[in-house]
Amino acid sequence: MEAVTSPQQESSGPITRGSQWLKSLPNKVCVKTMEIARKTKKLGQDDPRRIVHSLKVGLALTLVSLFYYFKPLYDGFGDSAMWAVLTVVVVLEFSVL
Repeated sequence: MEAVTSPQQESSGPITRGSQWLKSLPNKVCVKTMEIARKTKKLGQDDPRRIVHSLKVGLALTLVSLFYYFKPLYDGFGDSAMWAVLTVVVVLEFSVL
């Protein structure tokens, strides 16, 4: 998909085009955020278990990852501590429920 440019934009320099792009960025981010929110709301209405499941997995991964970064725990388990993170991902797979 090509962006539509005016003759004035084509003759402008890279700094001007970069400045215009930065000015339009908040609008683009807002549109994407609204689109994601709409999709999430529809998903939650279709199957609320998926939203609850995603929150559980996010919390579990956060906790396991934090444990991984504690120095005493890492020294005790070494590199195999990363298997705890992978186990959480596999065990909490949505289709297993």
